[in-house]
Amino acid sequence: MDYVAFVGTEGAMPATAVAEMNRDFPAYQAEMRARGVKRFGRELDFPPTAVTVRVRDGEPLISDGPFAETKEFIGGFDLLDCADLDEAIEVESKSPVARFLPFEIRPFRDGLRRGSASGPLFLLTVWASESPVFDERYDAWQRELADRGAFLFGNALGGPETATTLRIRAGALELADGPFLVLDDFVAGLDVIACPDRDQAIAWAVSHPLAQQYAVEVRPFHPDGPA
Repeated sequence: MDYVAFVGTEGAMPATAVAEMNRDFPAYQAEMRARGVKRFGRELDFPPTAVTVRVRDGEPLISDGPFAETKEFIGGFDLLDCADLDEAIEVESKSPVARFLPFEIRPFRDGLRRGSASGPLFLLTVWASESPVFDERYDAWQRELADRGAFLFGNALGGPETATTLRIRAGALELADGPFLVLDDFVAGLDVIACPDRDQAIAWAVSHPLAQQYAVEVRPFHPDGPA
């Protein structure tokens, strides 16, 4: 079963924490990839690099910055292929990142769709206050991305009620139902696409069928983040 594990953060971390994560991360990464449970993991660039796209009455409305103006934000994510939620929790609890930051684990609603794009990557997230319908228009949009070699993976996510937030405190695992960001709106779906630049990523967000009713946030991945 496919899960996304969002990393929650408030920004730059102490140098000692970064050094510890960098020291222990390669061994963790190698173990999880050998097990076949971790398919993707990247750090996102900081929220000021984001663009939020809406389409209203056929007109694109584009604003700089992320959709959610909060102190805590999504700093990156892992893509997992695990037998069940218990295994996803076990995988992320072993991450050196979990010693310092929370993980929100959420299933994909109807499984994950994968492509084979390569190049500079951007994350497109749909933010909504309700669970949107990802219908045949969304299917056609993904197919067009794939036909143009720009689709890596994505699909609708389970609602916030399906989320589990994981923290490690004083060496002990703590689990809580629900997302780590408590907001009226939530990430309802995501797509990772490959584009030559931000303008093309914004153009794909404008053409996203759910941008006509909701908001689509476009954010690049950190250029120095581990793959």
